[in-house]
Amino acid sequence: MLLGGKAQRASAPALKEFEAFWKKLHTAIIKKDYQALSQYTEFPLVVKKNLADTTVQTVGREEFPVFFNGYLELPAAGDFGNKYGLLRARKTLNEDDMALVTDDSASVGDFEFQKVNGGWKLVYVYATAEEE
Repeated sequence: MLLGGKAQRASAPALKEFEAFWKKLHTAIIKKDYQALSQYTEFPLVVKKNLADTTVQTVGREEFPVFFNGYLELPAAGDFGNKYGLLRARKTLNEDDMALVTDDSASVGDFEFQKVNGGWKLVYVYATAEEE
């Protein structure tokens, strides 16, 4: 899959850095530690709730815990039941995930990340329920 000229694979140090960031983020998600999660999030967070239209919402720091808790409850395809179950299973990044990491942006599942002031941040969430 070619995403265009800009989407070159990240350098090895950038991949390692993103993997380390993902581990911290993943741990915070599994613990539902919204305080820690908000440190890894750029606010306002942009959220797309419906794939059928182009509208997006923004979520501020204050409403983030309520939003993210709701996101984790969204149904997910397969045996996972919901997004929380799906994310629990994504402890390590697979080859497809790593292919979507560049030196300054990354995409894992429903999440888009960007480098902000030298550190990785969650900037965009596709908060859509998956149809069975």
